[in-house]
Amino acid sequence: MNTAPRFLWVDISKGIAIIAVVLLHINFQFYESKYVPLTALLGSLWHVPVFFLLGGFFLKEEKLLQTTSFIKGKIKSLYYLLLYFYIPAVLLHNTMLYIGFYDPTISYGGKIMTIWDVSEMIKELILSICLAGREPILGAMWFVYVLFIALCGLSITSKILHLLIKDKKKYEWIRCATLLFFCILSSTMTNLFGFTIPRFNNTFTAMWLIYCGYILKNNFHLNFTNKFICLISILIVYHIATMQGGVLLNANQYHDALTLTISSIAALYIVNYTSQKIEKSYIGHILAFCGKNSFYIMGLHFLGFKLGTIILSWIGIKQNLGELMAPAQSSFVLLLFYLIFSVVFSLLFITSLRQLKAIVEHLSISRFYNQKSQ
Repeated sequence: MNTAPRFLWVDISKGIAIIAVVLLHINFQFYESKYVPLTALLGSLWHVPVFFLLGGFFLKEEKLLQTTSFIKGKIKSLYYLLLYFYIPAVLLHNTMLYIGFYDPTISYGGKIMTIWDVSEMIKELILSICLAGREPILGAMWFVYVLFIALCGLSITSKILHLLIKDKKKYEWIRCATLLFFCILSSTMTNLFGFTIPRFNNTFTAMWLIYCGYILKNNFHLNFTNKFICLISILIVYHIATMQGGVLLNANQYHDALTLTISSIAALYIVNYTSQKIEKSYIGHILAFCGKNSFYIMGLHFLGFKLGTIILSWIGIKQNLGELMAPAQSSFVLLLFYLIFSVVFSLLFITSLRQLKAIVEHLSISRFYNQKSQ
């Protein structure tokens, strides 16, 4: 495969996954039965695992082993972006309570919203900087925190093992066994013993999934174009969905590491196969644009839900603005409205911000040359 199509279909796959994430953050009464577990099939079984798998596609061994430069790169590309979202969200915490974006009577993942004084504000800012931010309106950004930590952890683990093991084959097998062991241990602690440290246990799960994506792309060189493997993957995903339902990687809750790995890879094959089939279509380009900007959709779609609720109130449709998940209930029309509006808002926001930045940079350069010419 040449470079352009590869990047295009990967972006489409990310677009499919992020649409599934937004869809299942809408409070809608999806049809459910033991034969058709719709929520699991629409994404709760696979959307976040697929993101982690795709996160390993373009890792390079030589860069992983350059731990210092690799981590510095991830600090610039992921950590700083997180802070650009989290610091304003924390500073606006009290404001969001005043305007009704938060409801003090609602529990947001076990967290009750209260007005913060200066000391509490500083405490929350420090927690955000230390990868422990929990501002509800950025609830989906736990994924980026874990992705950042997992990528750094994968680089450190690879470097240590590379220094200890000189034989390349042994190194790869031992790295695989080590990461799988950490994933199994993490799963056991969470799902068997009920012991979970947020953004610690699921980091080991993420490291394993990222590594699997890396191996599939760089060692096995899968091109995800075999229709028979796609059909088998559909059977696997359906079977696991009916037997076990979805997974909740935010809380590191899933049945076991083996089932998670199999279902995630099978779902990845389906998504990537579909992406390549539609990459030349109009919908394919739309999904690719969503995929390229999936970080911003993840960070802004909860805000989009609230703005959507405000717009609905203007036409007489009253919803609780304080609800974190979009309150579509049993209305399919509201489901589509919240889904489309939140995604479009996120894309318009980041596109406008980039254009504004480009204008400011252009004006700054023009002023510099004007002053120089004078």
